[in-house]
Amino acid sequence: MTRHGFAATWKLLRLIVRLDRIKLSLWLLGLLILVAITPWSLRSIIDAEAEAEGSTAEQVLAEQAVLLETNGASIALQGPPDALDTFGGRYVFEIGAFTLAIIALMNILLIARHTRAEEESGRAELVRAAVVGPWSSLAGVGLASLAANLILGLGTSSVFIADGQDTGRSIIYGASLAMCGVLFAAFALIWVQVFEYGRAATGMSLAGLAVAFALRAIGDVQDNWLSLTSPLGWVQAVDPFGEALLWPFMVGILVTAATIGVAIMLVQRRDVGAGLIRQRPGPPTAGRHLGTPIGFAWRLQRSVLFWWTVGAAFLGAMYGSVISAIDDFVEENEAMRDVLEAMGMTGDALRDGFITVILSMIALIATAGVIQSVLRPRSEEMAGRAEPILGRAISRRSWLSSHVLLSALAAPVFMVAGGVGLSVTDALVVGEFTDFRETIFAGLVRVPALWAMAGLGVCLYGWARRFTLGVWTVFTVAVVVFLFGELIRLPDPALNLSPIRHVTHLPGGDQSWISVAVLSLIAAVTATAGIILFDRRDIDTT
Repeated sequence: MTRHGFAATWKLLRLIVRLDRIKLSLWLLGLLILVAITPWSLRSIIDAEAEAEGSTAEQVLAEQAVLLETNGASIALQGPPDALDTFGGRYVFEIGAFTLAIIALMNILLIARHTRAEEESGRAELVRAAVVGPWSSLAGVGLASLAANLILGLGTSSVFIADGQDTGRSIIYGASLAMCGVLFAAFALIWVQVFEYGRAATGMSLAGLAVAFALRAIGDVQDNWLSLTSPLGWVQAVDPFGEALLWPFMVGILVTAATIGVAIMLVQRRDVGAGLIRQRPGPPTAGRHLGTPIGFAWRLQRSVLFWWTVGAAFLGAMYGSVISAIDDFVEENEAMRDVLEAMGMTGDALRDGFITVILSMIALIATAGVIQSVLRPRSEEMAGRAEPILGRAISRRSWLSSHVLLSALAAPVFMVAGGVGLSVTDALVVGEFTDFRETIFAGLVRVPALWAMAGLGVCLYGWARRFTLGVWTVFTVAVVVFLFGELIRLPDPALNLSPIRHVTHLPGGDQSWISVAVLSLIAAVTATAGIILFDRRDIDTT
């Protein structure tokens, strides 16, 4: 058994690469573009500021480093302020913890797709009936993850070397990004053994990522040991353009090896298709609400919507805990205070601006949750469960409309949860609630942007199931435009492609209600068109 435990691993690896060649290539291309944008955009900004001040780029870099080193909000968002007076260190800071989280997400989804999802569909059992070792599926997807992360690491190192950074330090930074991906892939291998369904396994992996991000953020802001309890903290502790520590790599390798060993052991303790945690049996008879389309849709989606709500509240709470650092930043930096006064801004205005950014970030994350919810009918159709349901006394329109309605209601719930988390943790830090109602209202104003993106997903799904994933492409473009559009100086027509840009309402500020109305109208028209188109096409189970 031991000798043949990894039989046919290379064949499974080739199959995984074949199946994921497009999706994984797009992930890697997107991440490498984000990395490549940073040196180009940052150098252009610093050079322009140096020319305006009549100084050198190094002097401007050093001046900005002094300000950033005391900015708790930036540290919470991006990571420890190490070597900020160097271009390499500043690149690492700007790429930051957010990119590390995206790398972790790529690996979590990769693992789930080729382990638990394969078992749910029944394909894994057919594969295991051939001459395939019990550990081969784990080894195959693990090698695919390792290869993807190595490509990402080498690409990142190449970008930094091309920018003129030290070759050795650039390779160390690329290796740290690869380590981040491999670590979270290993953690995901554990969860896919524990839970019977892919959504639960992915949800727990994402919850672990959120906890790791929070521990890192709190530890970095307080500059204490807490960040070293987080895998993200280990990655950022490498400090490639500062002290260039190598012990985090040793910790990462040991933890990864131990985690993979546990995953291999757990495989032997469960049946194919089952999880270590058995699902409890349901009631013998269905409840009355399951006889209605909306009740059935709620039963299918309640767990996912619950965890998205918890995630939004957690994200808001994490950033709410550092809002007070904005005020301290202004009080402790006379130069920044003078700049704000010259611009006619006060500390409160800066605080409102930070809250606006955080609410927009929550809205971007919540948009992914709403899209996942509104595309649940696609999963049901692919699995062949939609056809027998639609063969009974339920119309296509009511079936799809129930999921659309549930997703539409989920959008404001996500934003309220994020706003409450933001306000409550801020109140716990400062001792009183500040602009609570205004913050909640500012969050709700962003809901039509979520609806518009969801409406596009419904329209594409109604047109043809194979076009549905196009909404994720549009979502990715909107996220990149919103996060990096100003940095790379995109023209206004390109910036306006992000729906969130049109509803960046500040607490206590003004909002263009025309934008809200237009986004709501777009959502209503596209969702209605999608429902009508779905009513006219065939069910596709291929």
